[in-house]
Amino acid sequence: MKSGLLSLTVRWVACLFALGVLAQPNTIGGFRKLTADDAKTFLAGFRNSRLNGDLCLRFEITHKPRRGEASPPVAGTLWASSAAGGQLLRGEIKDAQGRPALAFLSVKSANERRVWVSAQGAPAKELDDRSPLVPLADGLLISPFDLQMPFTHWPQATYVTTERRRRPVNVYEAVNEPGRAPAKVVFSIDSVYGVLVQAICHDARGEPTRQLQVEEFSKVGEQWMLAECSVRDEATRDIDLLRITEAALDAKLAPATFEPATLTQPAAQPANFQKL
Repeated sequence: MKSGLLSLTVRWVACLFALGVLAQPNTIGGFRKLTADDAKTFLAGFRNSRLNGDLCLRFEITHKPRRGEASPPVAGTLWASSAAGGQLLRGEIKDAQGRPALAFLSVKSANERRVWVSAQGAPAKELDDRSPLVPLADGLLISPFDLQMPFTHWPQATYVTTERRRRPVNVYEAVNEPGRAPAKVVFSIDSVYGVLVQAICHDARGEPTRQLQVEEFSKVGEQWMLAECSVRDEATRDIDLLRITEAALDAKLAPATFEPATLTQPAAQPANFQKL
C-alpha cells in the first residue's frame, strides 16, 4: 500500500491523500500516544480530507443471521463527491427482485449533517436526528446512518488512546446530544493512512448496540478502495456484509445527482466501471 491518507467518503470510499500526522512520545502498549494538540490536528485532518474526484460504486449487501442461512444479496449503487466544506453521498438500493426499494442522499460537513430518503419512488423526506434507523432494504441492518457516519463530525469528540488492532489506530469517543441514539460512538482511525476501520455505537447505559468493521481493501488502478465492510447488531449478533463489486473513478457526476428532488428517479451511472 503506497504512502498517503486513505480518505473514505462517509469514510467508506477510499482514496489516497497526504496527512503526515504522527504520534508523539507517551507510549501506551508500545505505541506513542498523541498529545492533546496532535489529537485535534489528526482528527481535523481526517474530517477535512477530500476525494481526488467523484466516485460511483456498485455493491451487494448480504444479511447473515446468527442462526440460519444468509439471505440473497441486495444490490445497490453509491455516488460520492466532495463539495466545498463537506461530503456528498447518494445511494440507491434494489430489492431481492431487482426493483428500486430505497434512495437516499446525505450531506456531511463541520456545520451540518443531513439525510433525505425516498422509498419506492416517493418524494424525498428529510430525516431528523431523532428519526429511527431506516434500513436500506427489508431484512437488512445497514442504514444511511452507517454510510454517512455523522458521528465523525459530532462536536463532542475526544481522543481516547492509540493502540494496535490489526494496525496501529487512534481511538476517539464521540458523544451525541442528550436523549438521542446512539448515545456515543467509539471509532478507530488508522494512525498512518487515516482511514476509519471500526466504529462501535453505545446506548445511554454504555452498552454496545452495533459495530461497523472494515474487513478488506482492494486496488483499482492506482487507488486503494474499500472492498468489504460489516455491520453487526450486538443484541442479535446478526451481521450485514457490504461488498463493493465495481468502481468507477473520476466519474464527473452531474450536480443534480446530489439534489434531494432527484431521488424519485434513478441517477445516471458512468460507463467506466472496473471490477474489484
